[in-house]
Amino acid sequence: MNPDTPLPIIADTTGLTRGYRFRWGLQYLGFSIFGPADQRVENSPKERLKWERARRVLRAYEESGRQAPTEVVETAGRW
Repeated sequence: MNPDTPLPIIADTTGLTRGYRFRWGLQYLGFSIFGPADQRVENSPKERLKWERARRVLRAYEESGRQAPTEVVETAGRW
């Protein structure tokens, strides 16, 4: 992955509770509307949210002993 491109939003919800997904969606929407002006990818709070979500999904896969999808591994390992 190119470090200057935005991270994808991981659609996989393994290990994510409904409450977490709801709060995550609200935060993402809030940053989209009220967040800071355009920033570089590494400083963007929206990108940080996407990365943290991917890390949670990756951790859930590791705890269950299964192999995570490539997109999850690449997104979680990018930061």
